[in-house]
Amino acid sequence: MDKKALLAFVLCGIIMLYFFNTMQPPQQPVEEGAEEFTEEAVDREGLKERGLGEDVTAGVEGRKIEKAEKIEKTVQEDIELQDYILLQNDVMKTVWTNEGAALKSVILPEFRNPERTQVLELLKPSRTDSLPLSMKLTEEGRYQLKTRRYKVVESGSDRVVFTTILENGIQITKDISLQSGKYYFDVAITLQNTTNSEVLASYSITAANGLYPEVDKITGLASIAGIDVGKGKTKIAHTDVKDMPYKNESVGITFAGATNKYFAVVLKPSLNNRIASITSESVENPDPFYEDDFIVDLHAKRVSIQPQGERRHDYVFFLGPKKKEALTQCEGLLAILDYDFGMTRSICKILVKILNMFYGVIPNYGVSILLLTILVKLVLFPLTRKSQMSMVRMQQLQPLIAQLKEKHKGDKQKVGQEQMKLFKQHGVNPMSGCFPILLQMPVFFALFRTLQNSFEMRQAPFVSWVTDLSEPDKLFHLPFTIPFLGEWFNILPLIMGVASFVQMKLTPKTTSGDDPQARMQQKMMQMMPLIFPVILYNFPSGLTLYWTTSTMISIGEQILIRRSVKKLDIYYKGKRVIDAKAKVK
Repeated sequence: MDKKALLAFVLCGIIMLYFFNTMQPPQQPVEEGAEEFTEEAVDREGLKERGLGEDVTAGVEGRKIEKAEKIEKTVQEDIELQDYILLQNDVMKTVWTNEGAALKSVILPEFRNPERTQVLELLKPSRTDSLPLSMKLTEEGRYQLKTRRYKVVESGSDRVVFTTILENGIQITKDISLQSGKYYFDVAITLQNTTNSEVLASYSITAANGLYPEVDKITGLASIAGIDVGKGKTKIAHTDVKDMPYKNESVGITFAGATNKYFAVVLKPSLNNRIASITSESVENPDPFYEDDFIVDLHAKRVSIQPQGERRHDYVFFLGPKKKEALTQCEGLLAILDYDFGMTRSICKILVKILNMFYGVIPNYGVSILLLTILVKLVLFPLTRKSQMSMVRMQQLQPLIAQLKEKHKGDKQKVGQEQMKLFKQHGVNPMSGCFPILLQMPVFFALFRTLQNSFEMRQAPFVSWVTDLSEPDKLFHLPFTIPFLGEWFNILPLIMGVASFVQMKLTPKTTSGDDPQARMQQKMMQMMPLIFPVILYNFPSGLTLYWTTSTMISIGEQILIRRSVKKLDIYYKGKRVIDAKAKVK
C-alpha cells in the first residue's frame, strides 16, 4: 500500500469516529437506585458467538434477582411483624406468625409432658425458616416465602387470613380456621393469577417440624406418609430419623406428617391426587432434648392458573393424640393407629374396647388390665386345659418311653414306631400340647401390642408408686446405676420372675431326663425366669402388670388341672407298666 492510500485510510477512520460520537443520542439521567440496563438490550446471540453469552446472561439474571430482592425488602418493611396471633379452642392453643404465615407453637392443655411439670407443647420448631404451613414456590425460590411477611386481613380467636402478592403477579392467600372441640385446622390456600397470561405454579408446604420427642426422645419418632392402596385402605410409610433424608414419590399419597409414640401431626389435602412427593430431612436443633428433630415437606403437583383466575387447595391440619376418638375427626387417619397395632390390629381394637369398658365401670386402667387379663385367661382356659392335660399324659408315659429307648437302643426308627403305637393306644397326641399354645399366641401378642402402644396407658396411675402405666413402675431411686437396667428399682419385673420360676417348676416334664437334648432344653427353661425380668425390666409397668398377673393365674390353672387329671394304669403288651396310684412327678 502506497503512502497516499495509507493517509486516506487514516483520514476516513478519523472522520468515522467523529460522526459516531456526534450522532449518538444524549443519555437520559438515571434515577438513584434504578437499574442501568435491561435484559432485552443484551444481544445474547452475538455474545454467544464470541463465547461471552453465559457470563453476561448470569450477570443479567443476578441483577434481576437483586432488583426483586430490593423491591421485596421495601414491601416487607411496610408490613408490621405480628408473631403472636392466637388461635384456640377447648382442646388446643396455637400461636401463629405473619412471617411465612405459619405456625409457631401448639399447646394441648389437656395433656402434660412426661415429667408432668407443665402442659404439653406438641410442636416447638427451632427453624424459623421452615415453620409448619410455611410455603415455597418451586419455580420462584427468590421470593423467600417461608420468611416473607404476609398481610393479616382478618384475625379472630378461631380464624386468621393471611395474604401476599408476589412480584410475578401471583397472590397467595391462606385462610386458617379452627372449630370447637377439634384437633385439626381447616386450611384453604388460594393461588390467584393477577396477570393477563397463563401461569404454571407448584409449591411445597411444611407439614411438621419440632415434634415433641415423647417418652425416651426417640420412641416412635418418625415421619409418616399415607398411601392409598385401593378398596378404602391406606398404607403407612414410616421413616425413622436415622433413615433421613428420604423422598417418597409413591403414587396415591394422601397425607404427610410426623408421629411419636402417642401423638401425630398430619397435613392432609382434600383431594388424594394432589401430592407429588414427600420429603423428610433431619435438622440440627440447639435444644439437646430435640436432638432428633426433622422437617417433613409436602410437594404439590404443578397446576395451571388462567389469566385473572385462581386455584384453591383445601387441607386438614391435624395435631393431636393417637386416640380413636381424635383420629376419626379426620377421614383416613385411623390407619396410623392400625400401623402401631401391627398384624394383630383387629384383636387389639377389641381389647382396647374391653379395656375402656372396664375403665368405664372402675376408672383405673391398672384395675382394667387385671380384669382384662382374667377375662382373657377364662376365654382361653379350654385350650390351656387341653394343652396341660396332654403334657401330663406325656409325663405319665415317660417311664415307658424310656424303656423303649433302652430296649431298642441305637435303632431310632424302631423307637419312633413303638412310640407312635404307644401314643395311639393311649389316645395321646404329641402335638396336642403345642397346638393350643399356638392358638393363644395371637391373643398374647395383641395384648402385648395393646398395652405397649395404647394411648390409654399414657400417664395412667395404678397404685401409690405406679403413677404411669406407660413407664416402668419405679419403686425407688437407686444410689447407683446397674448396667443395662438403669438407676431405678422396679419391683413388678422381679415379682414376675419369681412367679415364672414357680410356673416352671409346676410345668410337667414331657421328655426323658437321660436325653442330652432334653437336658439342654430343661436348662434353657430354667434360665427363662432369670432372663424375662431382665428383658422386661424397663418395659412399661402396664405390660409387666399384665405378664405378672397372667403368670400367677397360670400357676393356679396348673395346680387345678393337675389335681383334676385322673391317673392311668398303663399297660404294654398285656403287662401293667405304670400304676395309677403312683405319684406323678
